[in-house]
Amino acid sequence: MSEAIKPIDENLEDLNIFDPELMSCPHALYKKLRDESPVYQDPTTGIFQVSKLDLICEAARNAKVFSNDFSLLQKDGGSNAYPQEATEIMMNEGYPPVNTMLTADPPVHTRYRGLVNKAFSPKRVQDMGPAIEEKTNNIIDKFIDTGKCEVARDIAQQLPIKVIAEALGVSSEHYDKFRMWSAAFTDQLSGTSTPEEHIEIAKKVVEFQQFFAGKLDEKGKNPSDDIVSDLATLDFEDENQVIRKLEKPEQLSIIQQLLVAGNATTAHSITEAMKLLIENPDQMELVVNDHSLIPNMVEESLRLLTPTNNMWRIVMEDTELGGVSIPKGSTLLLRYGSGNRDEEVFENPDTFDVTRKNSKRHVAFGQGIHVCLGMNLSRKEMYTAFPIIIDRLKNMRFAEENDFNYSPNVLLRGLDSLHIEFDKG
Repeated sequence: MSEAIKPIDENLEDLNIFDPELMSCPHALYKKLRDESPVYQDPTTGIFQVSKLDLICEAARNAKVFSNDFSLLQKDGGSNAYPQEATEIMMNEGYPPVNTMLTADPPVHTRYRGLVNKAFSPKRVQDMGPAIEEKTNNIIDKFIDTGKCEVARDIAQQLPIKVIAEALGVSSEHYDKFRMWSAAFTDQLSGTSTPEEHIEIAKKVVEFQQFFAGKLDEKGKNPSDDIVSDLATLDFEDENQVIRKLEKPEQLSIIQQLLVAGNATTAHSITEAMKLLIENPDQMELVVNDHSLIPNMVEESLRLLTPTNNMWRIVMEDTELGGVSIPKGSTLLLRYGSGNRDEEVFENPDTFDVTRKNSKRHVAFGQGIHVCLGMNLSRKEMYTAFPIIIDRLKNMRFAEENDFNYSPNVLLRGLDSLHIEFDKG
């Protein structure tokens, strides 16, 4: 049931960092990296892996040296498996990729980030509380009489998509499309997709682009109080100090990142928290009896899962990290999931403890200027939803059909599904 963390006998140099099994359950590898070589260069790929929390934070906070401009790695996770046909689909039928936030550095990143920060401001997110409560109850209403559900499909994927759809200004009737597109974006980064799968992903990305291109045109003519309207109408000062409207590829790049930031990672986090509560009944009891522990429970779940498990950086100049020389042009993999289990920071790091005093020291949302822009919204959704879930789904337990599988992905991590049974509260 729980993830087995068995020591790895092989030498680090003999391990394939893109091995699907290691990506699905990376904790033994992470421990080996922390113990033996916190900044380790993989001899096969040349990629430097950073596994200790302090070193991860040091690199993530230094955007000048450790750049986020890793757009060339986005399509294939560094595996060089991206087919020409997929590129042609994007070029001929879609819009070109633009470095806006995730894959941009200051000052470009700063300009684009400033456009959307207000959409996720603490006040705006706080005001979403009643709507999140209503959506959570409506979601639960659909299955509660059955006494069972598949958490990822029936709860975790639905809530964040419905919330971000409303924030974008798009009807929730497009829920299935949103879910499909979000999955395509994350699959694109998996590092395990075949050329054939990349072609299908490209088709879905183009479908997303065409859909939102139409919405941007509509909102440009008839704006309302939502993010798509803001992107369609606002004035933007570019790198040449020219005041202009955003171009369509810029708008679509931002919307794509908002969709992923407001969906996939939160969905994985909700599912993981449910799993951890069920397999740790003593911790479940604490939370059931004291809802004030829910925020800390959420942070502890984020720490243990780390939905954005790794993140790329490109080294812009010869440098040193953790006493290791790293040449200009090198690729770094910041292993956030490893940092969140660093024994020097977190006591008994593999233990789920809803009373842990420093759980919020995790880097599940990243670090530095590229900290997840949907962080406030994600927390609000989970802080709001879990009291309702716990009150309405009593005596939660695992159903028999679980395999507890985590799909391999070089950047993101989360359970594919979680089947539970419960008593109606």
